[in-house]
Amino acid sequence: MKIVCIGGAHIDRHGVLGGPLILGTSNPGSVSSDFGGVARNVAENLARLGRQVTLVSRVGDDEAGRAVLSHLQKLRLQTLPQTQDIDTSLVSVSARPTASYTAILEPNGELVLGLADMAIYDEITPALLEPALPRLLECELWFVDANLPAETLLWIAGASAHLALTADAVSVVKSRKLTGILDSLSPLFLNMAQAASILGVDGFPDAATAARAMSQRVLAGVVTAGAAGVAAWLKDEVRAMPARKATPRDVTGAGDA
Repeated sequence: MKIVCIGGAHIDRHGVLGGPLILGTSNPGSVSSDFGGVARNVAENLARLGRQVTLVSRVGDDEAGRAVLSHLQKLRLQTLPQTQDIDTSLVSVSARPTASYTAILEPNGELVLGLADMAIYDEITPALLEPALPRLLECELWFVDANLPAETLLWIAGASAHLALTADAVSVVKSRKLTGILDSLSPLFLNMAQAASILGVDGFPDAATAARAMSQRVLAGVVTAGAAGVAAWLKDEVRAMPARKATPRDVTGAGDA
Protein backbone atom coordinates (compact mmCIF):
# COMPACT_ATOMS: atom_id res chain seq x y z
CA MET A 1 0.00 0.00 0.00
CA LYS A 2 1.26 3.46 -0.93
CA ILE A 3 0.67 6.16 1.68
CA VAL A 4 0.93 9.94 1.33
CA CYS A 5 1.38 12.20 4.37
CA ILE A 6 0.45 15.86 3.81
CA GLY A 7 1.26 18.56 6.35
CA GLY A 8 4.00 19.76 8.67
CA ALA A 9 7.75 19.06 8.35
CA HIS A 10 9.93 21.31 10.46
CA ILE A 11 12.36 21.74 13.35
CA ASP A 12 11.36 21.05 16.96
CA ARG A 13 13.19 22.85 19.75
CA HIS A 14 12.84 21.51 23.29
CA GLY A 15 13.58 23.57 26.38
CA VAL A 16 13.57 21.45 29.54
CA LEU A 17 13.25 23.33 32.82
CA GLY A 18 15.73 22.51 35.54
CA GLY A 19 13.04 22.93 38.20
CA PRO A 20 9.57 24.40 38.76
CA LEU A 21 8.67 27.20 36.33
CA ILE A 22 8.97 30.73 37.72
CA LEU A 23 7.11 33.22 35.52
CA GLY A 24 8.57 36.62 34.63
CA THR A 25 12.23 35.70 35.08
CA SER A 26 15.02 33.55 33.68
CA ASN A 27 14.74 29.82 34.39
CA PRO A 28 17.67 27.38 34.30
CA GLY A 29 17.34 24.49 31.89
CA SER A 30 18.62 22.84 28.73
CA VAL A 31 17.72 23.26 25.04
CA SER A 32 17.93 20.71 22.21
CA SER A 33 16.54 20.43 18.69
CA ASP A 34 15.23 17.63 16.51
CA PHE A 35 13.10 17.06 13.43
CA GLY A 36 9.33 17.42 13.82
CA GLY A 37 6.04 18.20 12.13
CA VAL A 38 3.08 15.85 12.48
CA ALA A 39 3.01 14.65 8.87
CA ARG A 40 6.80 14.26 8.88
CA ASN A 41 6.72 12.33 12.17
CA VAL A 42 4.01 9.98 10.88
CA ALA A 43 5.86 9.51 7.57
CA GLU A 44 9.06 8.56 9.40
CA ASN A 45 7.28 6.13 11.72
CA LEU A 46 5.57 4.46 8.76
CA ALA A 47 8.83 4.23 6.82
CA ARG A 48 10.51 2.61 9.83
CA LEU A 49 7.72 0.01 9.73
CA GLY A 50 8.56 -0.76 6.11
CA ARG A 51 5.74 1.20 4.45
CA GLN A 52 6.09 3.04 1.14
CA VAL A 53 5.51 6.72 1.98
CA THR A 54 5.41 10.02 0.09
CA LEU A 55 5.64 13.27 2.06
CA VAL A 56 3.97 16.48 0.88
CA SER A 57 5.02 19.59 2.76
CA ARG A 58 6.73 22.97 2.38
CA VAL A 59 10.09 24.13 3.75
CA GLY A 60 12.19 27.25 3.46
CA ASP A 61 15.27 27.72 1.31
CA ASP A 62 17.42 27.64 4.42
CA GLU A 63 19.64 25.41 6.53
CA ALA A 64 16.72 24.06 8.55
CA GLY A 65 14.74 23.08 5.45
CA ARG A 66 17.72 21.34 3.88
CA ALA A 67 18.40 19.48 7.13
CA VAL A 68 14.80 18.22 7.31
CA LEU A 69 14.96 16.85 3.78
CA SER A 70 18.44 15.38 4.19
CA HIS A 71 17.39 13.47 7.30
CA LEU A 72 14.39 11.92 5.53
CA GLN A 73 16.37 11.05 2.41
CA LYS A 74 19.04 9.26 4.47
CA LEU A 75 16.63 7.56 6.87
CA ARG A 76 17.11 4.10 5.36
CA LEU A 77 20.86 4.26 5.99
CA GLN A 78 20.44 5.33 9.61
CA THR A 79 17.85 2.88 10.94
CA LEU A 80 16.58 -0.70 10.80
CA PRO A 81 16.89 -2.83 7.64
CA GLN A 82 13.14 -2.83 6.91
CA THR A 83 13.02 0.99 6.82
CA GLN A 84 11.95 2.39 3.45
CA ASP A 85 13.09 5.56 1.72
CA ILE A 86 10.62 8.46 1.97
CA ASP A 87 9.73 10.15 -1.31
CA THR A 88 10.28 13.89 -0.70
CA SER A 89 9.92 15.01 -4.31
CA LEU A 90 6.57 16.70 -3.51
CA VAL A 91 8.05 18.85 -0.73
CA SER A 92 8.14 22.39 -2.16
CA VAL A 93 10.40 25.30 -1.22
CA SER A 94 9.27 28.74 -0.06
CA ALA A 95 10.87 32.13 0.39
CA ARG A 96 9.59 32.02 3.97
CA PRO A 97 11.73 30.35 6.66
CA THR A 98 11.17 26.71 7.55
CA ALA A 99 8.55 26.28 10.26
CA SER A 100 9.53 25.55 13.84
CA TYR A 101 7.91 24.38 17.05
CA THR A 102 9.38 25.36 20.41
CA ALA A 103 8.27 23.38 23.46
CA ILE A 104 9.00 24.37 27.07
CA LEU A 105 8.83 21.23 29.19
CA GLU A 106 8.71 20.49 32.89
CA PRO A 107 11.46 18.22 34.28
CA ASN A 108 9.03 15.27 34.04
CA GLY A 109 8.56 15.86 30.29
CA GLU A 110 5.09 17.41 30.46
CA LEU A 111 4.41 20.41 28.24
CA VAL A 112 4.29 23.88 29.83
CA LEU A 113 4.08 25.96 26.64
CA GLY A 114 4.30 25.30 22.91
CA LEU A 115 5.12 28.05 20.40
CA ALA A 116 4.36 27.27 16.74
CA ASP A 117 5.95 29.46 14.03
CA MET A 118 4.21 27.89 11.05
CA ALA A 119 2.91 30.59 8.69
CA ILE A 120 4.68 28.79 5.83
CA TYR A 121 1.99 26.09 5.83
CA ASP A 122 -0.61 28.65 4.74
CA GLU A 123 1.14 28.39 1.35
CA ILE A 124 0.07 24.75 0.96
CA THR A 125 -3.01 25.74 -1.02
CA PRO A 126 -5.21 23.74 -3.41
CA ALA A 127 -3.47 25.56 -6.28
CA LEU A 128 -0.10 24.31 -5.02
CA LEU A 129 -1.32 20.71 -4.70
CA GLU A 130 -3.38 20.53 -7.91
CA PRO A 131 -0.39 19.75 -10.22
CA ALA A 132 0.58 16.85 -7.94
CA LEU A 133 -2.89 15.26 -7.99
CA PRO A 134 -1.98 12.43 -10.43
CA ARG A 135 0.87 11.43 -8.11
CA LEU A 136 -1.34 11.70 -5.05
CA LEU A 137 -4.00 9.46 -6.59
CA GLU A 138 -1.42 6.68 -6.85
CA CYS A 139 -1.60 6.43 -3.05
CA GLU A 140 -4.39 4.35 -1.50
CA LEU A 141 -4.17 6.01 1.92
CA TRP A 142 -3.93 9.77 2.54
CA PHE A 143 -2.91 11.19 5.93
CA VAL A 144 -3.32 14.90 6.68
CA ASP A 145 -2.63 17.08 9.69
CA ALA A 146 -4.41 20.23 10.80
CA ASN A 147 -1.36 22.40 10.10
CA LEU A 148 -2.92 22.74 6.64
CA PRO A 149 -5.34 25.59 5.80
CA ALA A 150 -9.04 24.73 6.12
CA GLU A 151 -9.61 25.30 2.38
CA THR A 152 -6.82 22.84 1.58
CA LEU A 153 -8.32 20.22 3.88
CA LEU A 154 -11.65 20.61 2.07
CA TRP A 155 -9.92 20.22 -1.29
CA ILE A 156 -8.11 17.10 -0.09
CA ALA A 157 -11.36 15.58 1.20
CA GLY A 158 -12.89 16.05 -2.23
CA ALA A 159 -9.86 14.84 -4.17
CA SER A 160 -9.55 11.68 -2.06
CA ALA A 161 -13.28 10.92 -2.00
CA HIS A 162 -12.82 7.32 -3.23
CA LEU A 163 -9.73 6.65 -1.11
CA ALA A 164 -8.99 6.30 2.61
CA LEU A 165 -8.43 9.64 4.38
CA THR A 166 -7.15 9.87 7.95
CA ALA A 167 -6.08 12.87 10.02
CA ASP A 168 -4.38 14.13 13.16
CA ALA A 169 -5.88 17.13 14.98
CA VAL A 170 -2.44 18.58 15.96
CA SER A 171 -3.61 21.11 18.60
CA VAL A 172 -6.69 22.51 20.30
CA VAL A 173 -6.81 25.58 18.04
CA LYS A 174 -5.89 23.84 14.79
CA SER A 175 -8.28 20.93 15.39
CA ARG A 176 -11.23 23.19 14.56
CA LYS A 177 -10.10 23.28 10.92
CA LEU A 178 -11.18 19.64 10.62
CA THR A 179 -14.85 20.32 11.38
CA GLY A 180 -15.72 20.67 7.68
CA ILE A 181 -14.35 17.23 6.74
CA LEU A 182 -15.23 15.03 9.73
CA ASP A 183 -17.53 12.82 7.67
CA SER A 184 -14.64 12.07 5.28
CA LEU A 185 -12.21 10.88 7.97
CA SER A 186 -11.55 7.36 9.22
CA PRO A 187 -9.74 7.17 11.53
CA LEU A 188 -9.16 10.51 13.27
CA PHE A 189 -6.39 10.80 15.89
CA LEU A 190 -6.80 13.40 18.65
CA ASN A 191 -6.63 13.96 22.41
CA MET A 192 -9.44 14.82 24.82
CA ALA A 193 -8.88 18.59 24.67
CA GLN A 194 -8.95 18.53 20.87
CA ALA A 195 -12.13 16.44 20.88
CA ALA A 196 -13.78 19.00 23.16
CA SER A 197 -12.66 21.82 20.86
CA ILE A 198 -14.06 20.13 17.75
CA LEU A 199 -17.40 19.40 19.42
CA GLY A 200 -17.65 22.78 21.16
CA VAL A 201 -17.94 21.44 24.70
CA ASP A 202 -16.08 22.26 27.91
CA GLY A 203 -14.32 18.92 28.26
CA PHE A 204 -14.59 15.18 28.95
CA PRO A 205 -13.96 13.16 32.13
CA ASP A 206 -12.12 10.39 30.28
CA ALA A 207 -11.07 9.17 26.85
CA ALA A 208 -13.96 6.73 26.50
CA THR A 209 -16.53 9.49 26.98
CA ALA A 210 -14.74 11.64 24.42
CA ALA A 211 -14.59 8.74 21.96
CA ARG A 212 -18.30 8.06 22.42
CA ALA A 213 -19.09 11.70 21.64
CA MET A 214 -16.77 11.77 18.61
CA SER A 215 -18.36 8.59 17.25
CA GLN A 216 -21.46 10.65 16.48
CA ARG A 217 -19.44 12.69 13.97
CA VAL A 218 -16.59 10.44 12.74
CA LEU A 219 -16.71 6.79 11.67
CA ALA A 220 -13.58 5.71 13.55
CA GLY A 221 -10.74 7.15 15.57
CA VAL A 222 -8.53 7.17 18.63
CA VAL A 223 -8.63 9.57 21.60
CA THR A 224 -5.48 9.75 23.72
CA ALA A 225 -5.33 10.75 27.37
CA GLY A 226 -1.65 10.52 28.27
CA ALA A 227 -0.98 8.35 31.31
CA ALA A 228 -4.74 7.66 31.56
CA GLY A 229 -4.60 5.59 28.35
CA VAL A 230 -6.54 5.72 25.10
CA ALA A 231 -9.96 4.91 23.72
CA ALA A 232 -10.68 3.79 20.17
CA TRP A 233 -14.02 3.75 18.42
CA LEU A 234 -15.49 2.20 15.29
CA LYS A 235 -19.06 3.27 14.56
CA ASP A 236 -20.80 2.97 17.96
CA GLU A 237 -18.33 0.52 19.51
CA VAL A 238 -15.86 2.10 21.94
CA ARG A 239 -12.93 0.30 23.53
CA ALA A 240 -10.76 1.85 26.26
CA MET A 241 -7.21 0.68 26.94
CA PRO A 242 -4.75 1.60 29.71
CA ALA A 243 -1.39 3.17 28.97
CA ARG A 244 1.75 1.16 29.58
CA LYS A 245 3.76 2.32 32.55
CA ALA A 246 6.51 4.68 31.42
CA THR A 247 8.65 7.57 32.54
CA PRO A 248 8.22 10.23 29.82
CA ARG A 249 11.30 12.21 28.78
CA ASP A 250 9.40 14.40 26.28
CA VAL A 251 5.74 14.22 25.20
CA THR A 252 6.40 16.03 21.89
CA GLY A 253 5.29 13.80 18.99
CA ALA A 254 3.85 11.07 21.25
CA GLY A 255 0.41 11.35 19.68
CA ASP A 256 1.90 11.17 16.19
CA ALA A 257 3.60 7.88 17.08
